[in-house]
Amino acid sequence: MRKYKPIIIIALLFIVFGCSGIKVSQDYDPAKDFSGLKTYAWQSETQAKTDDVRVNNPLLDARIRAAVNRSVSRKGYQKISDGTPDFHVSYQYAIRKTIGSDDVSTGIGFGIGGFGRRGGAAGGISIGTGNNVSEHDEGMLVIDFIDVGNGDLVWRGIGTHRVSMQSDPEKTITNINKTVDEILAQFPPKQKR
Repeated sequence: MRKYKPIIIIALLFIVFGCSGIKVSQDYDPAKDFSGLKTYAWQSETQAKTDDVRVNNPLLDARIRAAVNRSVSRKGYQKISDGTPDFHVSYQYAIRKTIGSDDVSTGIGFGIGGFGRRGGAAGGISIGTGNNVSEHDEGMLVIDFIDVGNGDLVWRGIGTHRVSMQSDPEKTITNINKTVDEILAQFPPKQKR
């Protein structure tokens, strides 16, 4: 049993950390000094309309903006309505059809049995690739931080996730907050100096 302990630990870590449904990335201007940023404002008070009725939702817009405001303020940035902010915030959200397969699957099995006078223990781990191909909706949330002076993009965070329509507004809010928090966990970027 002891010889299987490291394998069991690795498999459990894979199961726990390999199942995150949100994938995030970032891009930024490496020449920008982010340490001077303290205040922000939304670039636009309303979200631009798209061709997708699922995205053109004032409730969704309000929830995304509230999640961004909450997450950014937790990092110490202050939203201002008067004066000139240090940076503007904007976002885009899109839903698209994508084809994918099931994630890698894992399994752990143990057995204890007897054979003759001797007992025995057996264990094993199986890892397989997904084999069910299906079409699903994928949402992509892009959050931009824009230089107020010249209008240049200085930081972009992107989060993608499988979309599931919720009939419970609380679940929708929870999902939006989680997505925004994971995207903004990358900001400010860890720059090499």
